[in-house]
Amino acid sequence: MKVFSSKWFFCLLAVILLLMAWLLYKQLIAKNYLQTKLNNLEAKVSSLDKENKLLEQEAEGLDDPDRLEEASRRLYVLKKPGEQAMVMPEELLVPSPTPETVSQQSFFGAFWQKIKTFFSF
Repeated sequence: MKVFSSKWFFCLLAVILLLMAWLLYKQLIAKNYLQTKLNNLEAKVSSLDKENKLLEQEAEGLDDPDRLEEASRRLYVLKKPGEQAMVMPEELLVPSPTPETVSQQSFFGAFWQKIKTFFSF
């Protein structure tokens, strides 16, 4: 048969095979993306389950009046009548950078910091 020995037939066959390979490659990329997304979501569900269990344990402990008072003081910054409250500025709580840590910054880190300052990020 002349059709199977024709150059056009082999060119068409090559194009079809390349198209199929390209489509299979796209499917593989999509599968890998979805698998990664699934793994990330499963990890997030796991961490949320752990957090949920901790919150349930904390909620069970709020039946005790002492624990309820401690939690409300911590969350809402409450004080008892007659107590004195002390407010500390944020600068005192966060340690300032020492000269050693500032000098250890790399050239690129300092350069990037200057760019961020210039463009006010």
